[in-house]
Amino acid sequence: MKKLIILLAIVVSLGSCDNGFEDINVNPTKPTQLDPATKLTFIQLYTGGSSYVAYLFWNVIHLMQNIQHLNDTSYVSFLYKEGNTHQFFEEQFSNTVKNVVDLEAQLEASEEPTAVADLAIARIQRVLIFSRLTDLYGDVPYSEAGKGFLEGIRFPKYDKQSDIYADMLATLESSAATLSTAGANSYGSADLLFAGDNTKWRKFANSLMLRLAMRMVKVDNAAAQSWATKAIAGGVMTSNDDIAYTKYENSANDGGPNVNPLTKCFTSRAATQIKISKTFMDFMKDRNDPRVSVLSSTVDGDTTYDLQFGQDINDPSRGNANSKPNINIFGGSGVVVYDAPFFFQTYAEVEFMLAEAAERWGLAGGDVEAHYNAGVTAAMEYLSLYGHGVEITPTQISDYLAANPFVPAQALKMINEQYWVATFGNGLETFSNWKRSGYPVLVPADVAATLTGGKIPRRLPYPASEKLNNPDNVAAATAQQGGDGLLTRMWWDVE
Repeated sequence: MKKLIILLAIVVSLGSCDNGFEDINVNPTKPTQLDPATKLTFIQLYTGGSSYVAYLFWNVIHLMQNIQHLNDTSYVSFLYKEGNTHQFFEEQFSNTVKNVVDLEAQLEASEEPTAVADLAIARIQRVLIFSRLTDLYGDVPYSEAGKGFLEGIRFPKYDKQSDIYADMLATLESSAATLSTAGANSYGSADLLFAGDNTKWRKFANSLMLRLAMRMVKVDNAAAQSWATKAIAGGVMTSNDDIAYTKYENSANDGGPNVNPLTKCFTSRAATQIKISKTFMDFMKDRNDPRVSVLSSTVDGDTTYDLQFGQDINDPSRGNANSKPNINIFGGSGVVVYDAPFFFQTYAEVEFMLAEAAERWGLAGGDVEAHYNAGVTAAMEYLSLYGHGVEITPTQISDYLAANPFVPAQALKMINEQYWVATFGNGLETFSNWKRSGYPVLVPADVAATLTGGKIPRRLPYPASEKLNNPDNVAAATAQQGGDGLLTRMWWDVE
């Protein structure tokens, strides 16, 4: 990937009286619009996040600790307070949202033969961006978002999450259909997810559709089944070759979006503080999971299985906790890996959703166990994409499945517990699926008793900047959503 220092600005030539000087005032060497491929690269880089400080707080400290992938007793009180939850909202709306909306408008007006496929891909990228935003905050600006320059909408309304979901699903359906017949796109290697491969984008669109469908199982089971059926029929991911992920640069001094933000977190002061959660470690070690020596290491970088012990969230002394995220693949003190990929959706997740769709509705051939086993296998195999010698062998995988066989009576529990392990590093997705499924059963830290009535948060509150700059629309959103607290349940998150 080339080093990217991108300024997304539109150069507008100055008008003049009708005296012929307008042609003189136009610089023919400067474009009035950036190339769509350049815009897409910028958007994709920022979709994963850029600032490690922001990422540290909303993902590592809040989400990854709430769902017990990580623990850090120094930050435990942050889990149940409404501060430091604004960064994701502000970064995404100021960077990805406004630029992807601008990209769509540019492509809608384009007469280039590649614009049809380009636009379909841009719309799928937009759904990815907004699905992450609405799953974290609930009702958010959507139909009017990113239109400050295009339409002068400086204070966008907040759309209901149910309306956002309806439009996202329809967008995925139409975009996937377009890509099944469209000609080539213009993105090529500038497309950091799929290098301009229309087929992989179509599979991703249907896989995202399946994810959104499964979110709705408790609030609208019939619609969830209908959309899951469409997604599966349209063709979802079929191997780890279809995974949606961004590969970053191995650049230690890069302070922008060109390196994995998770790596930056583990190379900050968090490198010596954040530990693997005891809950997560015990789950893996109780099952003799080979991922223990891939996902975790000692502070010194030793991945020996017997040396791994997780951090209890209520043990300020850290007890005998010894494990942190593996510095050989995620970064940290010692051997630092800055180019670790960021996974937006994996084939393993898709197989687990197919297993659940088979369990709930008899979809995907109805073979729950086959999809479950395929999910576990894919979840172990895809870790090789981190590189640096990471590999779980076929023998290790078959031994794991033999020692931990699928139990039909515990289908939903086992499927979603494995989903929890498979999405390590993607706190937002793990958090969302935990809320949706209820698995694994997690216990909040002791401090929650005094801060949230003993409950784990269900969302992040709106930023103070929005309450200051867009107060009327925030107030309306708060009223229609039923509150703006950590425990406020969004549309699909029903008990």
